[in-house]
Amino acid sequence: MRLALATLAVAILSGAAKSADQKDIDAAVKKGANHLAGQFRNPRLDDTPHGIGPAAIAGLALLESGRTADDASVKAIAAIVREAAFSEVRTYQISLGLLFLDRLGRKADEPLIQLLAVRLLAGQTGGGGWGYECADAISDAEMRRLRAKLDTNQLVAEGRGSDLPPPEKLDLLKPPVAGRLHAEVERHRQGLLANARNRLMLTDDNSNTQFAILAVWVARKHGVNVEASLDAIEKRFLMSQVASGGWPYSGLLRASEGSPSMTCAGLLGLATGIGRREERRMQAVVPKKPEPEPKPKDEENPFFRPVPKPEPKKAPEPKKPAGDLRDRAVERGMDRLAAMLADERVGRGGRLNERDFYFLWSLERVGVVYGLQKIGRTDWYAFGTDLLIPNQNRDGSWNGASSGGVDTAFAVLFLARSNLVRDLSAKVQRDPFNGELRGGPGVSPLDLTEAKPDPLPQPMAKVDPPTPTPNATVPVPTVKPAVPASDEAAKLADALLRVPSAIFPKALEQVRDGKGADFTTALVHVIGQVDGDRKKAARDALAERLTRMNADTLRGFLKHDDTELRRAAALACAMKDDKTHIPDLIERLATDEDLVVRAARAGLKSLSGGKDYGPEPGYSKLDRAVAVEEWTAWWAKRKKP
Repeated sequence: MRLALATLAVAILSGAAKSADQKDIDAAVKKGANHLAGQFRNPRLDDTPHGIGPAAIAGLALLESGRTADDASVKAIAAIVREAAFSEVRTYQISLGLLFLDRLGRKADEPLIQLLAVRLLAGQTGGGGWGYECADAISDAEMRRLRAKLDTNQLVAEGRGSDLPPPEKLDLLKPPVAGRLHAEVERHRQGLLANARNRLMLTDDNSNTQFAILAVWVARKHGVNVEASLDAIEKRFLMSQVASGGWPYSGLLRASEGSPSMTCAGLLGLATGIGRREERRMQAVVPKKPEPEPKPKDEENPFFRPVPKPEPKKAPEPKKPAGDLRDRAVERGMDRLAAMLADERVGRGGRLNERDFYFLWSLERVGVVYGLQKIGRTDWYAFGTDLLIPNQNRDGSWNGASSGGVDTAFAVLFLARSNLVRDLSAKVQRDPFNGELRGGPGVSPLDLTEAKPDPLPQPMAKVDPPTPTPNATVPVPTVKPAVPASDEAAKLADALLRVPSAIFPKALEQVRDGKGADFTTALVHVIGQVDGDRKKAARDALAERLTRMNADTLRGFLKHDDTELRRAAALACAMKDDKTHIPDLIERLATDEDLVVRAARAGLKSLSGGKDYGPEPGYSKLDRAVAVEEWTAWWAKRKKP
């Protein structure tokens, strides 16, 4: 059996090598990101076979490592990806460009994301996969038309602006809201259909396909109808699994046992089928709002005593069919992948090569999407870190056969536990809180600069909510703030409440990153006065802000009088990946209200590497007590040498 894993070496000889700790991992991510930032500070759009692929995946790695859209290298990459969107027809490049623009989060890029998506869909073969190219070359006339109609500056002027889409972190189990294509993108799509080649005759492979799967799933959020494409993906991987449980590079190689990377591709494709199944299940259990009954005339009689009506029986929650083909295929695929990881030849050989970096990112995506700590008996993340950390060069790069920094980007994405499809992860794992923590179980925090901890917000005189102005896009609610604010904090909150939707995310970032206790208090003040998307975004900002606090300050927030602060602190403990906070979170399970209990459970699940002792939603007092006892017993055992 010729496995790329056979050369995954050096770091784990007979299990004697010391596992990398979180400080080593964070340092490696930072060095790798710095190297990529220097390499792509002035990227150029050229006609090389790799095109924008290396730049786009480097941009993803920079964003996942904690760099922002304002970073000079990220901005430079964004410029060439946007330019390439008008002409690119290759699968790898389209997929990575689409994923990068989605992760960048600018509303003005949505037509370009749609443009890339319709081109990607045009390239799907009759077998449900993709080859190297999606369409014939785009004519110069068509490119000029698209540039004239989809110019970024024009989109901003039309009011689409740079408004970031609201975070989906607490609504990850809901299906995306159906949208529609930009008129010029729809016109382009019609042209692709008119000039389409016979897709039944096109060849494909699972390497191109696994990148396309991610891009197709992400395109759902941007008004692109991809359901037929996802149907074909699901069918492809159900029908092409080989006897060993893996998947080959191509459907033409059915005699192959399947390689590690392609087995990961198959598991990723099946995850989209499971995610959509869970969407349908969730929709089926949503109770319909009962129609109001007309008031009986007898009720007008003061002596009328109605006979109590029996409570309607609660409909049982629909369950997945016994022996679901998707679940059985995933189980077989996981068994095959576990056997590959446990192969005795793994860990023997020379330096990491191109296939190894490629495989590690494939492995990371499977581990994160399915929420796994181990695959078989192998801790997949420790397996990868123990290989990557010793093989990093002094300049922060990793050298594989791939050109253009692709191997370094793969390594950074693995170490950062990148999760580009958090909504898919939450659906596969049936856990809406999974998306609150970057990358799922055991995630390391963003590379935040150290700052002096803010003091706890102190209660002060209550401030009346601001009066709405005619120019405010969103009316200011009249609910009293959850935490009384100082004059300065009240002014900050007032300003944030009044900003139009188009600039609210940017304004929220400024408050999140400001120095001083007033900014923390202002966020709490805002959370208490808004709802919907703004509330979700403000809650996320508060949790991210608290990741900057030291351990003692976070413990203080965990016991603060305000519920929102306690909830945010519980999530921040996990985002910092500080296991010393495990007893603090167990204490929250035992004593706090439901909003904080759910956040503490999500934090414990992350810090424990995916373990989950509850309590489940809708818990009773006994359920809570049992969960606390089991978490406590696990932690006591975990601390023993």
